[in-house]
Amino acid sequence: MKTSRVYPYLLAVLLLIVSLACVRSIPNPNAAKATEIQEEGVLPTDATDVMNQIYLFATQTAMGPGGATSSVGTPVAQTTPGAGTTPGAETPLAPTQPAEQQVQPTQAPQATPLPPPPPLVVPAVYTLQRGEFPFCIARRFNVDPSELLRINGLSSYSVYYAGMALRVPQSGQTFPGNRALQPHPTTYNVVGGDTIHTIACAFGDVDPDAIAYVNGLTPPYRLSPGQVLQIP
Repeated sequence: MKTSRVYPYLLAVLLLIVSLACVRSIPNPNAAKATEIQEEGVLPTDATDVMNQIYLFATQTAMGPGGATSSVGTPVAQTTPGAGTTPGAETPLAPTQPAEQQVQPTQAPQATPLPPPPPLVVPAVYTLQRGEFPFCIARRFNVDPSELLRINGLSSYSVYYAGMALRVPQSGQTFPGNRALQPHPTTYNVVGGDTIHTIACAFGDVDPDAIAYVNGLTPPYRLSPGQVLQIP
C-alpha cells in the first residue's frame, strides 16, 4: 500500500529532472558570451562586482611595472577660453616696427675756389683785339683815358679797329671814377659774338687773360653760346 503511494512522487521527481535537463540542453547565446568573458578572466556576477572589477583593472594599470604612473585615468584640465575669445583663434601679433636708421646729413657740394689769376702787367704797347676800344683799355690798365688818346693822336671821334697798336701811358695817372662796370667774381653765360676780350670790356676792370686762365681756355679762345664762364 505504501509502495503504491510512493510511485506517483517518484514519477513527479523524474519528470521534473527530465524537464530540467531539456531546459539546460537548449543553448543560450547569453551564456556563450558569459563563457567568453569568463575565459578572459572577467566574469561579473552583478553590478557591484562589475564596478569592483573596473576599479581593480584601473588600479593595476596605474601601478604598472617600475611604479610609473600611467597617463590613463589622470584627468587633464581643459583651458576654457576667456570671454570674447574665439576658440582656436590665435591672437595676432603686433607688427614689428623696423628700427629707424640714422641718416647722416649729406654735405652740400662746395664750390671749387677759383685759382688766382696771373698778375696784371701794364704793357708799353697794346694791340687792340676785336670788340676792344681805348676806354676799355684805360679801365683795364687803370690809366687816364685822356692821356691814352693824346699820346696816340686820337680823339673820341677816331676810328678804332682790331690790330691797331696803342701806346699805354706810364705816367702813373689813374682812371677817374669806378673802373668796374659789373660786380665780380661771378659767372657769365656766353652769347653769340662774344670773345674773352669783349666780355672783359663788359666788366670794365677784368683782364681777358685772367678769364682764359681760370676757365682753362687756350688760343684761339673759341667760345660757344650757352657756355658758362667763371669771371674772376
